[in-house]
Amino acid sequence: MAETIVGRFWERVGEHPERVALRHKSDGGWRDVTWQGYGDITKRAAKGLLALGFSHADKMSLLSHNRPEWFYADVACMSLGGTTAPIYVTNSADQVAYVIEHSESKVAIVEDSEQLEKVLKMRSELPALEKVIVFDGYDGDADGDFVMTWDELLASGKDVDDSKFDAALGSVTPDDLATFVYTSGTTGPPKAVMLSHSNIWWTASHSQQQIPIADAEKGRALSYLPLSHIAERMISHMLQIYYGTQTWFAGSIETLLEDLKECEPTYFFGVPRVWEKFYAGIQAKMAQADPDDRKTKLAKKAIALGRTVTEAEQEAVRQGGKMTDAKLGLGARLQHALLDKLVLHKVRSAIGLGQCELSLSAAAPINSELLWFFHSIGLKIAEGYGQSEDTGPTTWNPPDAILIGTVGPALPGMEVKIAEDGEILARGGNVTKGYYKNEEATKELLDNEGWMRSGDVGKLDGNGYLTITDRKKDLIITAGGKNIAPQEIENKIKFHDLISQAVVIGDRRPFLTAIITLDEEKAPGWAKEHGVDASDVAGIAGDERTLKEIEAAINEVNNSLARVEGVKKFRVLDRDFLEEENEITPTLKVKRKQIGENYNEHIEEMYRKDSPSSAPMKAPQRK
Repeated sequence: MAETIVGRFWERVGEHPERVALRHKSDGGWRDVTWQGYGDITKRAAKGLLALGFSHADKMSLLSHNRPEWFYADVACMSLGGTTAPIYVTNSADQVAYVIEHSESKVAIVEDSEQLEKVLKMRSELPALEKVIVFDGYDGDADGDFVMTWDELLASGKDVDDSKFDAALGSVTPDDLATFVYTSGTTGPPKAVMLSHSNIWWTASHSQQQIPIADAEKGRALSYLPLSHIAERMISHMLQIYYGTQTWFAGSIETLLEDLKECEPTYFFGVPRVWEKFYAGIQAKMAQADPDDRKTKLAKKAIALGRTVTEAEQEAVRQGGKMTDAKLGLGARLQHALLDKLVLHKVRSAIGLGQCELSLSAAAPINSELLWFFHSIGLKIAEGYGQSEDTGPTTWNPPDAILIGTVGPALPGMEVKIAEDGEILARGGNVTKGYYKNEEATKELLDNEGWMRSGDVGKLDGNGYLTITDRKKDLIITAGGKNIAPQEIENKIKFHDLISQAVVIGDRRPFLTAIITLDEEKAPGWAKEHGVDASDVAGIAGDERTLKEIEAAINEVNNSLARVEGVKKFRVLDRDFLEEENEITPTLKVKRKQIGENYNEHIEEMYRKDSPSSAPMKAPQRK
């Protein structure tokens, strides 16, 4: 019996060689990859790595969009006892180099020439990197001793005896380091979460107990979020191996709706931003429909009845039962079943989720009203909570006992408690041993008894369901589920002489915005030098030339960051932050929560579609 995810993988290859494991688009259609085909290419890739001198405990960086080769390379690396270090494709060259250097990667595998260029640009800073392998689109114009194609890697292992591969595979143990997950901290460079084979195996086996797949042989998932994200990595990759289901690869986030309709997944994970887009699409269609049309009236009736059913289900769960224990009359049940078949199933099918039996959300908080709506149309979204440091899930709502507004109870075998200051603490087999080469951060994360400090504040109800009430740390999690450390971006923006303070906003939002204040000592001199005719900071802040100067500074910072970390809109305050307004501490540290409250109206305005990218902003009247 397997004890690691790679052990389970090779069991799948041996037991179900002809069953389809993966599907991806090729020449306008979907192409099948069986477990045998998956295994064959993975083994060739592993033998190619062996031919390069890659061995147990070596590190490999992986920089690519979601595609079958990502899976082949990852499993090949782990099958040799190596450690994979995934990198976001949106990362800048500096950020890519940081991961490769910090992880001590011996090999880097990149998607195409665009990603290769990031590595080549920083080559002089990567002494441990011996080889870069390119999946496709490489024209061979780089150093042939340093760069090779994926096909060349596969061919290079032909002379490696199978016994050498078998010996490497046999040496993999549960305690071996399987992967790094680079996660942004509140300050400083990213930290590398160390996840062992044991962490992954524990998470997979205990997730199956909490959120099981009804029919694994017919199970389908669509991989579309970055595989550098622990949630996507677990759900569409590791759990796919564990369950034995299929993973289909979306063309891109832009083709998600089209791909969903073709895949019709039986289980689907969406970050809040994805669910928000689905909701907006459904609402837009309903708004365009004739309110007096019979179909429109029927749809509204079906959704309203779905809401009534959901209310009964929620009451049953609050009482400690399951959603199937909902107290509904026979007439209501029959009417709801009929309307679900006639109307609601069509609504679900319109977003490609007509056959979805398990819908999931995590990575950032989701609006409860959104959940009520989707439950009302028959998509019973189960919200969960966790972090990279515990391989993804800490708690999750069981699909048959979802309590909206909570993130569910702890996974079986997981311990969760609330510290005296309200912080959520967790302990279990999925918790990391720490951060790679960062003992100080590891000590801050884990106490002497193995409890992981989450950095979030929450409360547990009588049935063990967890509700997140606040964030102890300042880390931003966008609506797309991307973790972003605002201080690092703010510090870069503040490097400009004209700028005093910068507060980056974006938690639960689709993109980042910022509130900027001017340096009251330097602003007048800058204004005079640039012909800005203003006698005070408020006047300077409102001048178009000032806005253009700050926009140029922010764009320069954006160019050094991943796209998702870029500030899209900003407002310039007519004064600096004030201690007497409770906006900064005596040591001039910004009080982020208070800034959010003081300028909430302006922040909301920035997220309206018709709002300009830059504008001056007046401070509220002092009390």
